[in-house]
Parts: sequence; C-alpha cells; structure tokens
Amino acid sequence: MREVRISSLYWVWDNLSNNSGSIRRSTIIELIPFTSLSKLLSELESEERYEDCKVVWDIMNLYQENERKGKYKKLF
Repeated sequence: MREVRISSLYWVWDNLSNNSGSIRRSTIIELIPFTSLSKLLSELESEERYEDCKVVWDIMNLYQENERKGKYKKLF
C-alpha cells in the first residue's frame, strides 16, 4: 500500500510541476495531511530512498509556503 502511495505522490508532483491543470496546490494541501508526509519522509530517509524523499520534500514545501502566507487550512 505504501508503494502505491509513493507512486501517487510522483503522479501528483509531475502533474503539478508540469502545470497540466489536472491538480491544484490547494487540492494537494487539503487532501494530504502534512504530518503523514513528514512521517513518510522519515521512513524513506531511513531506507535511503533519496529519489522518493525528493518528491515528498518538494510536496512538503508547498505546505510551508502556504502556511507562511496564512492560506493553509488545518483539516487533520
């Protein structure tokens, strides 16, 4: 199940970074809890899966930008 989640995060990041229009930043922030990304990042680091870490880290940076601007809506 975790591998499916990781591959889904790749899809999310690819679509967002390519401006395909199929997913928005606000959708990511509202649907993916920041704490779960943080936990996943720690797990991937301990397994030395650095390419996967990069994608999770990039998605986590979306939250940090929005939190600083006061646009992050805490749902979880």
